[in-house]
Amino acid sequence: AIAAFGAVHREVSFEIELSDRAVDIVDEGFDLAIHIGGIGSQALVARRIGTTELVCVAAPSYLARHGAPRTPEELSAHACLVYDYLATRDLWRFTDAAGAEHAVRVRGPARSNNGQMLTALAAAGLGISREPDFIVAPHVAAGRLVPLLPGYRGPAGPINAVYPSRRHLSAKVRSFVEFLAGRYERQQEWSLDDLLQ
Repeated sequence: AIAAFGAVHREVSFEIELSDRAVDIVDEGFDLAIHIGGIGSQALVARRIGTTELVCVAAPSYLARHGAPRTPEELSAHACLVYDYLATRDLWRFTDAAGAEHAVRVRGPARSNNGQMLTALAAAGLGISREPDFIVAPHVAAGRLVPLLPGYRGPAGPINAVYPSRRHLSAKVRSFVEFLAGRYERQQEWSLDDLLQ
């Protein structure tokens, strides 16, 4: 999306910081943040640009050695790769087709505060990872990872463009936010539902 926007608006330059930590965009001087989940501050404005869902995945090599879990409860017997920045990091929750919630305690050989790292470890066959669909989708498309637990959905949440104030929003930031909202309102390229059809 940044490349597509930059190709049309050549006068705009980006300074990009990637981080899984919570940032204070006002105190740290950011024009804009792309944030998953609630924004947690009355001083910020959020524009929803998409949604994401946590998805369990594993490499074909891991599944060949250990088999695939058929229910969330079976994850407790598997090597799970845990994301540290979630409040319920060791407790993975799912909802089945009837709307019933399933929660299971997991453990495994690695934990990290970075979803890309955990996804790379899963693709290398170390264990089962539960990461956002936008991180795992390219690996699923390439066959490096396989989605698990059909019939169960992981937690989902909004993806927001977040900025300090509408009143002082620059034209370039406003234009980029509108571009993102328009690009993803019809289809999100990371949707596994679309990818697996």
